[in-house]
Amino acid sequence: MGWVLLALGSIILFSTTTTWAAGTPKIGVVDAVGVLQQSQWGKQATEELRKVAEKMDADLDQKQKAFGGAKEEFDKKQSVLDAKSKSKKEQELRDMQQEGQKFLMESKGKLNDLQAALAKKVHDVVEKIAKDEKYDFVFEKTSLVYSSDKEDITKRVAAELDKLPPFKP
Repeated sequence: MGWVLLALGSIILFSTTTTWAAGTPKIGVVDAVGVLQQSQWGKQATEELRKVAEKMDADLDQKQKAFGGAKEEFDKKQSVLDAKSKSKKEQELRDMQQEGQKFLMESKGKLNDLQAALAKKVHDVVEKIAKDEKYDFVFEKTSLVYSSDKEDITKRVAAELDKLPPFKP
């Protein structure tokens, strides 16, 4: 009789554990920065973004220097300019300043769009892996206090990204 109760208890424990395990969500983690650092695609995409940002910075610097030079020249000559010429130069300076501000805003917008496109590619690959491997949740690793390496899909995401065509800004 004792062995029947022991066997019955084992069956109940096993079936409860199995049911509980079947209801446990599958959770993965990914390091998005690590993905970009580990994959050739991510390195290439990061380099392309860096080049775009550097060009924008250089263009902005050139506009700032041109404005600074024009402002300096105006400051030196304004005392000898007649009212009409002075007003015209002031308007030119305002126009240059507005053009610089517009360029800055457009550059930031373009860079943000490129970063969003890059993030979307990574997100799409993470989502594909999550669906294919039946993950219920995938969290960004940097937002967690602790995670086991067992469910880290960073390397798989990096490998999938490397199968994509190069990132084009």
